Amino acid sequence: MCRLPDRRRIALSASIVGFGSGRHGGTVTSEGTRSYVIAASVLTRARLQPGQFAKGTFHFDDGRFAIEVLVNTTDPSGPFMRLIHRTRDDREGDSIVRDRIRLLWTVPTYGGRRWWFQCPRTGRRTTKLFLPNGGQHFWSRAGYGLGYACQREGSFDCLQRRAAMLNRQLGGKGWATWESPPSKPKWMRWRTYERKYEGWRRVVERANAEFTIKAMRILCRPPVSIRISRSRRP
Repeated sequence: MCRLPDRRRIALSASIVGFGSGRHGGTVTSEGTRSYVIAASVLTRARLQPGQFAKGTFHFDDGRFAIEVLVNTTDPSGPFMRLIHRTRDDREGDSIVRDRIRLLWTVPTYGGRRWWFQCPRTGRRTTKLFLPNGGQHFWSRAGYGLGYACQREGSFDCLQRRAAMLNRQLGGKGWATWESPPSKPKWMRWRTYERKYEGWRRVVERANAEFTIKAMRILCRPPVSIRISRSRRP
């Protein structure tokens, strides 16, 4: 029987998400737990079909954490994916975990086949599976009780995250160059670049305006006097 890792252990390894602020406490996020994430969209983009068998390896943490992946859809009534990897729970040492994930699929309105995971913990359909620091198995976000980073961020942090995402879509480095205009990638059409660039520019302007407002609020606060009581010597 799978046991849920101690959330207090996961919370201790959480880091602050966002730039310069963010909310302390609250729901633990996948970013805060440095979770490894596997998305079902990989199977959809690979155009996985019933009757196929494939295997490979996923690498995380710059190749230091490897996951053997085996996908088997030869039985249309029970397609599955098997994951073999080390545990991330230090209490278990270097023990090997073997997860069997059931695969589900739906037919979108535009045709084709969309694949989903069935979370071993909740039994519900999900698009992503997470292995947080301190965990043993790949479960859904709900299975681990993980929240979203935007739930812990202020308005400036949300805008900065959005700008970093758009910056990466434009060929930039994301967080490292979130407010720097990236040059057009060779593979991108000018019309697409100009449309994405305009969206990125508007978000950066909103983020800078929000940062200015926050800074003005801090600077306009009246100074707080602190009374220091000195204890008398006996």
